[in-house]
Amino acid sequence: MYAVEFETRIDNGIVHIPEQYKTLQNSRKATIIVMVDEPTEEKEGSVFARFLKKSSKIENLTVFNRDELHER
Repeated sequence: MYAVEFETRIDNGIVHIPEQYKTLQNSRKATIIVMVDEPTEEKEGSVFARFLKKSSKIENLTVFNRDELHER
């Protein structure tokens, strides 16, 4: 495995690979790391934003620690 670094744009979830790296376009598998300068805001209609609006507080929720969860 080797690393390649470049800046590009992302349109509707599609990462555009620069022409100089056109051999990467036919790669079967890659690990992608995305680094952005500023956080992007969630769109009002996104699935996650709608989920957060519909979520509610659960009363009397018991939270177990790791040992309790794995106790047999």
